[in-house]
Amino acid sequence: MTPRQLAGFKAALEKARTDARADGPAKIEPNRKDPIAVGVPDEDEQALSEMMQTLASTRNKKQAELLAQITRALRKLDTAPDDFGLCEDCEEAIPAKRLQALPYATLCTECQSKQDPRRNQSRKGLTDYDR
Repeated sequence: MTPRQLAGFKAALEKARTDARADGPAKIEPNRKDPIAVGVPDEDEQALSEMMQTLASTRNKKQAELLAQITRALRKLDTAPDDFGLCEDCEEAIPAKRLQALPYATLCTECQSKQDPRRNQSRKGLTDYDR
């Protein structure tokens, strides 16, 4: 990979890191808004609050994972630029289009599909959810 290409990936990674940090973590609201109140006045409100907490927590986890992947890719660019863009499993070059879409990718599409075979598959029937 040429130094110009590496610089382009570094710029893309830094932009992705800035974008991921821009929103900041999702705020997780407490179930009770009034600390003096006891019990749950409205069961629907309780369920909605718990669902919103779960969604915010999941979003924060995904954001942290993305930032970790970006940081790892930037570190690899700085410490071992010759290895950037190589699949960590088969050591073949990751296609340029994949790196353009996901500059923090560590696996080629074939190795990624072996590692995570159910990703991007949809159910074919109503009862195949447990396979």
